[in-house]
Amino acid sequence: MKYLYDTNVFIYYFAEESEVLRFFSESFLSQNEVFISPIVRIELLSFPDLSDEEETIITDLLTQFERIPLSPQIEDRTIQLRRDYRLKLPDALIAATALQRSACVITRNVDDFKRVPELTLCNPFDEMQDKSPE
Repeated sequence: MKYLYDTNVFIYYFAEESEVLRFFSESFLSQNEVFISPIVRIELLSFPDLSDEEETIITDLLTQFERIPLSPQIEDRTIQLRRDYRLKLPDALIAATALQRSACVITRNVDDFKRVPELTLCNPFDEMQDKSPE
């Protein structure tokens, strides 16, 4: 399967939220194609009070993922998504990248993307609830 991680998934990973940890496991990453948009790196590294150590940790983690460059096709799709669905620029860029790669967006913020009918969304917090023992 193909997945594109939204920025919030990394934030929950750094907070050690159990719901997202499986998406960073060696077995998950080796069995799936996982991508990130350049906006994820920009958002994560632009926190104002980020320490040098935190920057190094984030940078090291992000190197494990294929970063999809901003192509003219992704730019055009981002523009169209913003026009059609009034998405915020970071969300439109993530959605356009996922659509370009036919990837499911892993995000807790499904409301940010649900207006885009052709986009596949996966909420890791819902995933865990769906798999809880009955």
